[in-house]
Amino acid sequence: MNHIEATVTDIKKTDIITYIDVECGETTLRLIKSKAPIWLSEGDKVNCDFQEVSVCVSKECPGRVSIENRLSATLKDVRKSESLCELTFDSSLGKVISLITTDAYENLGLELECKATILLRGIDIKISPVIESVFSETRTKYAN
Repeated sequence: MNHIEATVTDIKKTDIITYIDVECGETTLRLIKSKAPIWLSEGDKVNCDFQEVSVCVSKECPGRVSIENRLSATLKDVRKSESLCELTFDSSLGKVISLITTDAYENLGLELECKATILLRGIDIKISPVIESVFSETRTKYAN
């Protein structure tokens, strides 16, 4: 599971779906949900999690695609079996792992340190609140 912490920058409700924009460093991701969680507000710190199989990879991505989030990345590690490849990328989000077929890996002509584009569907990114530990703060306060 890929995991990042981000800050909610925008929530836009439409008649059918809700767009949630989150920022991680200088990178903005767009999440798509049927409705925003009732606890969610702009400015909230959130956890964003997405599975390795949800990370699509392109070596040359010049055209338009229906995937909301595109990030430039560098391939840093490859674990390869007969049928699957686990690819570790360095991106503006940090480390992102993708799981693709070995055939796709070979057809794309990927190799270590090559530049690629990783694509993340906004609907595949799960969101949950970042919960600060009140207990540890209270404990420190009374211990002093």
